[in-house]
Amino acid sequence: MFHIVRFSPRLILSALVITGIGIAQELPKKPPVLIRDTDVAEGKTDAETAKKKEYSPVKAQADLKVGDYYYKQGNYAAAISRYQEAIEYQPSLVEAFEGLGRTYEKKGDKEKALAVYKSFLKNFPDSPKAQEFQTLCAKLEKKK
Repeated sequence: MFHIVRFSPRLILSALVITGIGIAQELPKKPPVLIRDTDVAEGKTDAETAKKKEYSPVKAQADLKVGDYYYKQGNYAAAISRYQEAIEYQPSLVEAFEGLGRTYEKKGDKEKALAVYKSFLKNFPDSPKAQEFQTLCAKLEKKK
C-alpha cells in the first residue's frame, strides 16, 4: 500500500536551502575584478592623465547648468567645482570659463579669475569672445 505525502512549498524550499541546492549554484562564477587602476598604481601613467574625462558636451552642459544654479544660490565652492568639471568635459565651452572667472571674482579671488581668463585667451585666441575676455583681464589687472 502506498501513502501519499504532501509537502508544503515552504518545507521544500527549506530542504533545498539546507542541502545547498538552489538557484545560487546555477549562476556562473565571475572572475575577481581589480578595483584600482593598475597602470597608475604601477607608475605606467600619471594620475592626472588617468583622471582626464572624455569629451562630452551633454555632461558639460549639465555641469554648466548646475554651476549656474550654485552661483545663484551663493555656493561658490560648488559652482567652481561644476564649472571646472564642465571644462574637463568640453574644453572649449566659453560659458564655463565665463562662469568660473565670474565666480572667482565674486568670491574675491581675483588672481584665479585672471588666470582663468588668460587661460581661455591662450587656448582660444581666435574665439569671438576673445575681446570680451581681454577686457575682463584688463579690468582685473587695474584692480591689482
